[in-house]
Amino acid sequence: MNDPTIGLTRSGRRSFPVEYRLDFLRKWDASVERGAKVRLLREHALASTTVDRWLAARTRGELTASMVTRAERSSHRMENRDRAELARLRVENEALKKKVAQSEAAQQILGKAFELLEGITTSSEKTPEIPPTLMSADEYAKWLKQHRLS
Repeated sequence: MNDPTIGLTRSGRRSFPVEYRLDFLRKWDASVERGAKVRLLREHALASTTVDRWLAARTRGELTASMVTRAERSSHRMENRDRAELARLRVENEALKKKVAQSEAAQQILGKAFELLEGITTSSEKTPEIPPTLMSADEYAKWLKQHRLS
């Protein structure tokens, strides 16, 4: 059991939360070996009369009803419009996550394209130019066309 908070009543008797009772009763129902139920009572320091009351309350549906009542009184209870808004916000959140992922992918692609173009322009700028006086006639004609001098 997960660290139950067993409280005390005004008269000093122990008070068990409904979740604790239901969890204990699940274990009680699963105990089928000889002496398993007695061992369970000892582990939890409970009297058989207490468990009998819990079993009777479960049979009458009181445990489930008290859980529903507690949930309705809870300050954490959500109204229908809050649930609808939460569902809408979850859908919107997923759509925005997809858009962000697409934008990041596009940004990466653009960055790589920029690096590629930058590499091409810097590599074309780095080619050393041969002085026109050392060029052949064909190279000199191309050079004149590139510089729009012919």
